[in-house]
Amino acid sequence: MSSKNSKAKRSERDAMKAHILILMVFFFLCAPASAADAPASADEQEFPAWITSQYPPYDAKGKIDPFVSFIKVREYELMEAARKAKVEKKAATPLETVDVRSLKLIGIINKMEGSSLAMVELPDGKGYLIRPGMTIGLYDGVVTSIGNEMLVVEEDVIDVFGEAKKRIINLRLRQEKE
Repeated sequence: MSSKNSKAKRSERDAMKAHILILMVFFFLCAPASAADAPASADEQEFPAWITSQYPPYDAKGKIDPFVSFIKVREYELMEAARKAKVEKKAATPLETVDVRSLKLIGIINKMEGSSLAMVELPDGKGYLIRPGMTIGLYDGVVTSIGNEMLVVEEDVIDVFGEAKKRIINLRLRQEKE
């Protein structure tokens, strides 16, 4: 009985394979004929009137993107204008090529006349003397005062809302370790 079942199952499988093979050959033979009937490009293809648009396609060239924040665009434009102006203006000293926070205050010289000098070190190890009123840093910071243990630099920066603000940076002679 089991040999009859296995022979019946085998003949069913063979018949199924033959049917699949015939269908595959039929599809492969019919495919080139249907591809030849198709139009050559999408421009030649005709659509019914209810599918075609009555209006020309939207062209965004030269138009403002409604999804971009006005604040960010204004900030970006101001930052780009400042960057271009900074590129055009050559740095007078190497102190104007680095960020103020990357400077290390090494020493302060107090004179009898009241004017003090500060010695700072750049990240590359070179030292420079600074007087009050000098311009230092990437953002044209001005040294406002030199105290006994601190150098104060004031920079004009643009905040996230596009407003010009003054940023005060204090460089200390002895850094507190955290």
